[in-house]
Amino acid sequence: MDPGGIARPVPAPQAFGREDAAALYSQAATLLLLRSQVRRDPAALAARAATPGQRATIQFAPPRDLAALHVPRLTGVRARVPDEAIAAALSKRYGRRAIAPLPTPARIERPRRQAVKTRTRPAVAPARPASPDMLHDLARRLARNPSALAAAQLTRASLQHRHELPRVAAAAAHAELASDPGGALTILGASLDSADPLVARLAATALARIAPEDERLRALLRRRRPSRSRRPRSHTSLIVHGTFARSSTWWQPGGDFHEYLRTEVRPDLYSAADRFEWSGGYSDAARALGAADLRTWVDARSLEGLDLFTHSHGGSVAMLASQGGLAIGELVMLSCPVHVSEYFPNFTVVSRAVSIRVHMDLVILVDGGGQKFQDPRIEEHVLPIWFDHFATHDPEVWRDHDVPSLI
Repeated sequence: MDPGGIARPVPAPQAFGREDAAALYSQAATLLLLRSQVRRDPAALAARAATPGQRATIQFAPPRDLAALHVPRLTGVRARVPDEAIAAALSKRYGRRAIAPLPTPARIERPRRQAVKTRTRPAVAPARPASPDMLHDLARRLARNPSALAAAQLTRASLQHRHELPRVAAAAAHAELASDPGGALTILGASLDSADPLVARLAATALARIAPEDERLRALLRRRRPSRSRRPRSHTSLIVHGTFARSSTWWQPGGDFHEYLRTEVRPDLYSAADRFEWSGGYSDAARALGAADLRTWVDARSLEGLDLFTHSHGGSVAMLASQGGLAIGELVMLSCPVHVSEYFPNFTVVSRAVSIRVHMDLVILVDGGGQKFQDPRIEEHVLPIWFDHFATHDPEVWRDHDVPSLI
């Protein structure tokens, strides 16, 4: 499902009674914001940002964006809710047949290798899809009584959502809310191979945070054979990809975003076959290794002072590299999660920092990072698009919104 440049969200609880694209993406954001409350992500980010000597502050989610979604603020104890209590409450109101068994690893056939390669494997459909009326009713009840039990009922029912995006968002949330996350983790694992890139990235990021040792994540880190570009080495700018994007084509020579930047924005974009890449692993250690490798790569080619176009945690890699002394001209961060205590530009070696993002980025919500920097040295630009983590490296978005004028 393509967000299609959603310009306005649908507030809760109305979103849960509809199935158009804007409503489905709004449902996903609402479910992930419930998860962030249980994990206490805003409080944790604020605490880390208050580290002595750190000037920057974090905006986990801009207040206007939160107000547009009308996500309830949970009250009372935010402990895990027993699955028996969730099932009992749902069965009492909607009947036993409304609660279908969750998928288990034994019920899900792993895709063939060719299916993984082409990413055409269909989504695992729920045994009995939850009706929009039921989801709407649960969302209204949550708005009236924003307790952990009410939130867990909505996430549990949404595990049976007929649409994959809110189903995966519900799995990410339910794994944090319920006492038994097994069914939710199975849904996340099944969606790693989704034909929808955003769904696949949400599933991978959620699974990496909840079960980082899950072996199914390893396939996402495989290296793609470098393209055989015959273009000479350039000396002004470079793309740094983000998490799980090592094998993606958009950032590599010949890829759509790379070719757009090279032909319409930065003709001297690095396009030789020995372009920089890092593992794309979802961990602080992987990003630290990526930063060290970036410094080594630049030093070996005498390219100190490059402008860097980074996406997602590729921005974290670049910021870490600057902390290690790498001189950067312009640091352009596209859809970068904000974790200022771990990742922040060293402005003694970074000439300029620009952040370009969308409203309420779903992948950043799963990541638990802030949506926006709050530091005058970082220029913030929010595109009039909601939810889509990949919009910031879409050539059509750059053309439609004149993004080159922002950098």
